Amino acid sequence: MILYNNLIPISLTVTLEVVRFIQALFINWDSDMYHEESDTPAMARTSNLNEELGQVRYIFSDKTGTLTRNVMEFKGCTVGGKVYPPELLFEGRNELIENLLGDDPTSHDIRDFLILLSVCHTVIPDYSNGPDVIYHAASPDERALVYGARNLGYVFETRTPNYVDIKALGTMERYEILNVLEFTSTRKRMSVIVRAPDGKIRLYCKGADSVIYERLVGNASEEAEAVRKHTQDHLEEFATKGLRTLCCAVTDISPQAYEVLPNPAT
Repeated sequence: MILYNNLIPISLTVTLEVVRFIQALFINWDSDMYHEESDTPAMARTSNLNEELGQVRYIFSDKTGTLTRNVMEFKGCTVGGKVYPPELLFEGRNELIENLLGDDPTSHDIRDFLILLSVCHTVIPDYSNGPDVIYHAASPDERALVYGARNLGYVFETRTPNYVDIKALGTMERYEILNVLEFTSTRKRMSVIVRAPDGKIRLYCKGADSVIYERLVGNASEEAEAVRKHTQDHLEEFATKGLRTLCCAVTDISPQAYEVLPNPAT
């Protein structure tokens, strides 16, 4: 059979490619695969798997919602030991922004938290549909956090390989990206090292609570320990409600310490 493979006409291969292309068009036009709520039709990104689709008999799914809607929304947060449920964030007055603009002792932490949400990510903004920006992210978690920061007044505007621009309560701020440490299953966290508008070098990090907590300052003050305890209680409260939790942390890095790092990714 291998010796006689040259007898297969080239036109047959071309015909099969044309058939696959037409099948992909029918998939895109299939009204049963059209999602009316988001106005999204089916999209066949490759036509080389059409034959394999007909052989599928079983679909195995994990518990993370692969076959569900998998829609992530920013529901609430806890900053400085104080919890902000949805009714304090998006229903009526925004208590988080009031504390940020007021003389609340946690205002500095709130600002760092909102900056982290709008800077520490790999989201790409899309302005192809006009002034309304659409965020494209590798995971729905990052997209939900960026949308949450936008709803709280910290809008992610532009990304380049060297910097990101955000609009913090109407004021444009530029953060120079020095290093991006991607999320991996081993690290269980994602970090970025930036140079803030004030010239300071900061590391913003977000990840699983177990990974973040074990890297916090050990000899913290009693006040910091109290905040850490309250935050842990709030995390357990969020988890019991079925919410997906994430911890955020920030620290300043001196220029001398940054220069001597052989590889910041370590």
